[in-house]
Amino acid sequence: MKSSHIRAIFFDAGNTLLYPRLDERARDLAAQAFPARVEDFHAAERAAKQKLDAWLWPQIRKGEVPRTIDHYYWAEYLQALMGLIGAPEHEHARLIRVVAEGFRNIRSWSVVMPETPGYLASLNEQGYFLGVISNSIGTMEDQLQHEGLRDYFQVVFDSAIVGVEKPNPEIFHLALRSAGAAAHQAVFVGDTYATDVGGAQLAGLHGVLIDRVGAYPQAECPRITSLPELSKILEGL
Repeated sequence: MKSSHIRAIFFDAGNTLLYPRLDERARDLAAQAFPARVEDFHAAERAAKQKLDAWLWPQIRKGEVPRTIDHYYWAEYLQALMGLIGAPEHEHARLIRVVAEGFRNIRSWSVVMPETPGYLASLNEQGYFLGVISNSIGTMEDQLQHEGLRDYFQVVFDSAIVGVEKPNPEIFHLALRSAGAAAHQAVFVGDTYATDVGGAQLAGLHGVLIDRVGAYPQAECPRITSLPELSKILEGL
């Protein structure tokens, strides 16, 4: 049942709609003689998100956020991964380049959870305005098209194109204007607590956290582990 209060739903892209081929990244490291498990990447994600929160939440609470933040997350992520695979320090720079190159390949973000297309279609049928707000490298709209998801969304905002990243309120305000919705009439769903939920809240939207890897068991916001769980939250708004 469509919420009578909410008009627009915006989604993060990476780790919300599209997930990376971590099996490929693990093989990249194995080819460099440093075997890695998919769980090592999940553990690095949890560690990096905690570091990002510790750095970013104080700025969000002051209402003063940088225009770019993704570099901080990825630096912490890759450093944590090096520790998890037991790489000696003199190998870090070389191995980080290998892994980072894999993640920068937008085509590697090609895992779509099986429930995602049907759920997006149901939101469209209910009359919600749907959009994407992604901190990316200018190619996210093309990748959504490539994976068959682009047509579910009225708009896609890629930070590399619009010139500002979440959690800066400016990118959320651009999305709200495109939907013709007030902030309190919109929901944003993303996987990073400070960046996605904190940014949404700073801009006045309802923030919902999708947390498949268990990075935020204590998050003080609505939390889901798969997109269809969003329906119950929408009913309560």
